[in-house]
Amino acid sequence: MLKCIKADDIHFAMNTQRGLSNEVSDHELRQRIAGNLRALRQIRHLTQAELGRRVGMRPGPMNMLEQGRHVPSGRVLIALAEALGTSVDAILGRRAVAVLTPASQDDDVAFYVDAAADGGSAAAGDWPHAVAVPLSDDPPMDKAIRARVDRVVRAYLTLEDLCGAQKRAHIPLYLPFVLHDSGVEALTQHVRQVLGIGQAVIFDYLELLENAGLRVIFLPLPKPLQSAAFYDAENANAFLIVQDDLNVERQLFEVLKRLGSIFGHTRRLYGVVPGKEAAAVMDDAHAARKFAALFLMPAASVRATVAQLGLAPSEWSYELLLRIKHRFGVSAQAFLFRLGELGLIEEGLAATLRARIERHYRATNYGEPDSARRVLSPNGRLGDLLLAAWRKPDARLEALELDTQLRRLKLKGLSANAMSETRG
Repeated sequence: MLKCIKADDIHFAMNTQRGLSNEVSDHELRQRIAGNLRALRQIRHLTQAELGRRVGMRPGPMNMLEQGRHVPSGRVLIALAEALGTSVDAILGRRAVAVLTPASQDDDVAFYVDAAADGGSAAAGDWPHAVAVPLSDDPPMDKAIRARVDRVVRAYLTLEDLCGAQKRAHIPLYLPFVLHDSGVEALTQHVRQVLGIGQAVIFDYLELLENAGLRVIFLPLPKPLQSAAFYDAENANAFLIVQDDLNVERQLFEVLKRLGSIFGHTRRLYGVVPGKEAAAVMDDAHAARKFAALFLMPAASVRATVAQLGLAPSEWSYELLLRIKHRFGVSAQAFLFRLGELGLIEEGLAATLRARIERHYRATNYGEPDSARRVLSPNGRLGDLLLAAWRKPDARLEALELDTQLRRLKLKGLSANAMSETRG
């Protein structure tokens, strides 16, 4: 069992046992120190190579300590504590605050929590690197998936450190808005403007968001959870996590829905539009879905596309609907709803097409009609960071260790663009 403990205002994983009795085996002692050392280093945003340099150790021996293959000498323990700005007791794991039990051996790391220094209750999800941003209609996220997400988050941050990559998003993630239709629409237009795309329809939104510095992660999630978001206040950035086996259209929608949830979170965190809060008429989940729909289907772009075809509201067919919705990278259901919202299709015809779409979804377990014409590259930036870290001699051992961790989590996309080369 692991605990999260707090010492000198930082949190890290530790074994539940207080003190180092003679009953602790050599293996248990090595693993305890390794886990605490790794967590303390990552919280300090230090690479293995940098920490080793500060204590006069080469990367190889430093890596051996974090793998639990060796126990550091007393002299090395003191040097490590000084370099990390903590105590030897912290590395040995003698002070406990809050218990977190992993669900299985594959999830054998605790996720970090904020806990009172006097041993008060832990607040699940409040991590030093990323705070969960749930929506009101989300299913619960259990400890096992939290631990799994935490592993990926920490691996991502560590790779950014190894590569010297910029952690801050290139777009502001706090933009005040009012929770009603026109407020969310104004927010969406503002975000599109700062991304430099105006009213344009983009083929690869994933590339657009990752180029803006946002961390998009495709990860196996337990159903019915389809996505999640975590706000990294320290770096004014976010992690947008999406179920890896959804169809492309739903993945795009979920990514942007979670981006919308981040703006909702920072709105609550940093303040709302002065004097206008009474006008709010929608909850956070509705606002996030609205943001995604408006982002993918800007009114001006949808109207222009329909006008170019000269389509009257009574002239839509099932085939035309499917053909044109592909341009926007959305589901047939979402595009039909947007057409109705903009008054571009007759209500009776829309009801007929909606029934046909729903029959297809039921028959195919929500497979998208006419397949998908877009291809996403899942975990592209994460894989790129791993490959870049591998190219740095002083980061190679740590990159290989992160390679192993991410492979165990079964992240798609990494083996194709990074792992194969690192293993070669």
